[in-house]
Amino acid sequence: MKRSLSVPIVIGVAGSLFAPSAAAQTVLDEYIKKGLEGNVALHQKTFDRQRAELDLKRAKALFYPQASLNSQYTLATGGRTQDIPIGDLLNNVYSTLNQLTGQNKFPQVDNQSIAFLPNDFHDTRLEVVMPIVNTDIYYNRAIKQEMIRNQQADIDIYKRELVKNIKEAYYQYLQAGKAVDIYTNALALASENLRVSEKLMQNAMATKESVLRARAQVSQVKASLIAATNQQLNAAAYFNCLLNESLDAPVIADTTLFNRVNTTANASVDNPVQREELTKLQSARRVVGTSLKMNRHYLVPKLSAFYNIGFQGFGFHLNSDQFYQLGGLQFKWDLFKANDNKYRIRQSELDLEQLNTQYKEVEQQLSLQVRTSLNNYRSAIQMLAARTDEVQSATETYRFAERRFREGQALQLELIDARTQLTNAQLNYSLAQLAVLTRSAELERATAAYKF
Repeated sequence: MKRSLSVPIVIGVAGSLFAPSAAAQTVLDEYIKKGLEGNVALHQKTFDRQRAELDLKRAKALFYPQASLNSQYTLATGGRTQDIPIGDLLNNVYSTLNQLTGQNKFPQVDNQSIAFLPNDFHDTRLEVVMPIVNTDIYYNRAIKQEMIRNQQADIDIYKRELVKNIKEAYYQYLQAGKAVDIYTNALALASENLRVSEKLMQNAMATKESVLRARAQVSQVKASLIAATNQQLNAAAYFNCLLNESLDAPVIADTTLFNRVNTTANASVDNPVQREELTKLQSARRVVGTSLKMNRHYLVPKLSAFYNIGFQGFGFHLNSDQFYQLGGLQFKWDLFKANDNKYRIRQSELDLEQLNTQYKEVEQQLSLQVRTSLNNYRSAIQMLAARTDEVQSATETYRFAERRFREGQALQLELIDARTQLTNAQLNYSLAQLAVLTRSAELERATAAYKF
């Protein structure tokens, strides 16, 4: 029996590795979109970026006046006191004045004792503070701005890796489905072989041994079909897991992806686009560089203005007697910290040198990844071309063997061997298609070609 085979057609490269039809593109794109929207780990990274955005808003708020309402009321007994000898100083003077005037206009006074802890005392005020010169808050804002870019780069890195994983999982599911189809077709061929063998035995044209051998082939193919079906179920579960879907959710199989694989495409990649891994390191360098500038400005003094308005006095009375206003400038200049500032500067310089070295290392690794991915992609295409010839040869071989077996000119072993070769060739071809699709996803990831 003749079985038609579809031989794929190819992949383009650099930029977009596929130029699929609109309908075919929609299926995988919808799954990728769903995966990006529903992935839990990606949501957690989004929260980190939102926190970074809030940190920036807090940093900007430091440039504005800060106002606070403060109130303190104290009750106290005991504690330290200060004696003031007012009576000793004035009573003699008052007595002399009374004698000179002949009147008692100047009474005697007692010595006073003032407690250091004020009792029944309150201080209620509105305090406004405004920074005038403060380099720390300026550089702090710049650092927070850069941290948002750093978090976004981290999100993009994860998104690209997730897209690659979704594509590879989807291709694996499709290949598992093709394996099921291949074994289903092989089972039909083996069953037909069994039927023909039983008919030949009934007509005394074949022995019982040939029937038993045919039944063994049917059982063998059934076992392979069961294993392939189980692999397809596992592939679907893993794919749904990436999408944050129910593990047993149905998966739409877009088999036309396999029909767009070309065996003649000459993949090439020019200079790789900027990878987010490098963007993240560049952002980290800018953060450390800004921190270094902030540390180097430790000699710049800090100046701020303040203004207080409120009420203060014994007894909680908000009246004109207790009203007061107080304003002024606060000046701070760190002159000596036992070289602590110099040590912090040196630490920042070492961090920056480390990041520069790490950047070169990562850049080299990414270039190697691109080259390796491109070589693997080209090799997969060449392998697919070889597997195409293998399938065509195996198909013709089985067709001839089947016709000769029906005519009684070929042994059953020849037919079984031809059927086994055809099944293996189809499986190898399916795996070669999977390899091309998988390698294309790896190359797309290495060159950051996928557009979000």
